Amino acid sequence: MPRYVEITEDEAWAIDLTVRHTHVESGDVVGQELLLKAMYVILEFEDRRAAPLSPVTLPIALTEEECWALDHQVRCDLTINNKNVGRGLLLKVFRALTEFASERDAIHGVAQLSDLACRLRGEFPADGAGSGESDAEPRAGEDRRDIPGDGFGDGMPPPMAPRGK
Repeated sequence: MPRYVEITEDEAWAIDLTVRHTHVESGDVVGQELLLKAMYVILEFEDRRAAPLSPVTLPIALTEEECWALDHQVRCDLTINNKNVGRGLLLKVFRALTEFASERDAIHGVAQLSDLACRLRGEFPADGAGSGESDAEPRAGEDRRDIPGDGFGDGMPPPMAPRGK
């Protein structure tokens, strides 16, 4: 899902100046689409210039690959119209990239938390990674139904103790 970043006209021109059509990120050519987005923003600024309330910033939708392309291409000391715009543009890109990373961590964090819950219950991965303890015998007070592969919890009924007569 793209992130909307508010950029100034000078920042749009900075994208036009620095990003090349052939820039490849993650095996995809992202430069051309990113330049088209910047061109739309520049043209929108130009069209609104004569309006009484022309905007200072306009939104541009950036994918994670486009953000990485900007991070790669834009220098923090980039100057447009005698204004340093590189640093401000990069800070916006950094925020978007950290949002992408946070979203990924939130999705994968659930898997990590469930893995932690399994480990706390004494269930270890089949590859033997874990605490190094054997799963063969339960620890004191441990319920054997939580141990995989022993017949409990995998559809098999527990063994019945013989009844005395």
